[in-house]
Amino acid sequence: MIKMNCVLLTACIVLLAFSSSGYALKCYHCENSPSLCKTNSTCLSNEDTCLQMRFGKLRTSSCWKLSQCNVNDIAVFYQLDNFDYFCCQQDLCNEGAVTGVNKAAFSIAPVMAMLWMLL
Repeated sequence: MIKMNCVLLTACIVLLAFSSSGYALKCYHCENSPSLCKTNSTCLSNEDTCLQMRFGKLRTSSCWKLSQCNVNDIAVFYQLDNFDYFCCQQDLCNEGAVTGVNKAAFSIAPVMAMLWMLL
């Protein structure tokens, strides 16, 4: 019985490893567009998130790294200081409009999630 459980566990691990390899995320990609983006592209292997940001009446949609999906990294890269942004990890999920959610809410969300998990 133990040997069978080990075989099943090994098979599951191998399947998970192979099912995630070769997958490339697709995101909408537009720079400084006044309307919603209709062009999409396949992300590079190190880009695991779709980003959409709004500054004034312009929008930028692109592939991005989840580890850099925060106010500071986005502000430095795009040289902006007043913008809203949204990151997501499904194909073409950065299509819709960025709602009025403040960028500070996204900065606080990971901290709140960590606190919730600890309690």
